[in-house]
Amino acid sequence: MSKVGCPNCPKVSVLQWNTETSSWQRHSASPGDLNEYQQAIPIESQICIILASANKIRACPSCRSSLTNAFCIPQIWWSDFCQNSNGYLGSEAITHEGAVTGFSTWAYFEVKQLDAEMRYQWYKINTFIRWLAPTKQTVILAFDTRSPITECIQDSLLNPDPNCLDDPFWVYARLASNIVCLQDAAVWGIRNQVRRIETERKPIGRPQPDYRLLHDIARHAVHVSETLDVATETMEGILAQHDDFLSQCFPTATIKRNTSDGIYRQLIFCKNMIRNLRHRSVSNRERLQNEIQLAYNTVAQYDTEVSVRIGRAAQMDSAAMKTVAFLTMAFLPATFLCAVFSTSFFNYNADIDSWSVSSKFWVYWVFAIPTTFGTFALWHVWHKIFPPTSTG
Repeated sequence: MSKVGCPNCPKVSVLQWNTETSSWQRHSASPGDLNEYQQAIPIESQICIILASANKIRACPSCRSSLTNAFCIPQIWWSDFCQNSNGYLGSEAITHEGAVTGFSTWAYFEVKQLDAEMRYQWYKINTFIRWLAPTKQTVILAFDTRSPITECIQDSLLNPDPNCLDDPFWVYARLASNIVCLQDAAVWGIRNQVRRIETERKPIGRPQPDYRLLHDIARHAVHVSETLDVATETMEGILAQHDDFLSQCFPTATIKRNTSDGIYRQLIFCKNMIRNLRHRSVSNRERLQNEIQLAYNTVAQYDTEVSVRIGRAAQMDSAAMKTVAFLTMAFLPATFLCAVFSTSFFNYNADIDSWSVSSKFWVYWVFAIPTTFGTFALWHVWHKIFPPTSTG
């Protein structure tokens, strides 16, 4: 095996199942060395897991070419839309002289979990499985896995039944159980948040719903439903591809029908579980929408009651103001006349019982009329410069 490798790409972890010790033998290798390593896998090591970084290898033409040639990875798997997809399934049969000598499948699952503190985590299972018919070897490439997915993949593939190795879909039968567990935790994480809102005590006075929290939970619920929808379709695709695999032409009686039927039943069970979780996720979203609608209606009802009380108070104030306005209108003319006649322009001589008006009475009108118009002009300019702020 070459020891040169690629200096830019991180080494991959290679795990080989040892039937004698019932444990994984681990070592590392450069992605560029896998072109030779695939040929060097011993026959007695019938299960091999390779943990690699697809994002780093995708950017390295050398390592990408080595991995593609070693495991017959189709070029479409490296495409951008596969990288950005929320889930997929593909398969390809390798034939030689009309007989199937190998079978490759690739699948991708996403799961989003939400904890009690509203922290979320994405879990991704991205695998490419290469099965060799002559040796019954299964090579699983797991890309960009993180804890606890890495440990789940290793634990789920422990101690395989030798008869199961005749069917390459035995890996999916085991991985699907992990996906069901992850999706179950995701669905119940949303359910717990919804239930907490449903049982929350309503405050006294004006309701204060946390609309930002409701929106965030709804967003996470949408993502969980999306991953469940995709997972359901992917599981249906796995079942369809399994039927297609059993219809292939193999050089020898490689496939044991009873074993494949057992694997098929496991896949059916996992698909039904994911579909049932999908129904529960839809129920969570509907319950959450009910709570959001209730929050809006409760606030609107309270505000309406306040508006009614304000309207009644305004009506009472309006009646009082009408009384004040009527009294003002009644006394205003007399008040104006009193103010005018009390000025020094008018003089009453009680001895001769006569009135006299000053010849300068016009001065009063010279100042009163311009001041009145000036006041109206100032009020108009003021509202032009500082327009009243509209509310609502």
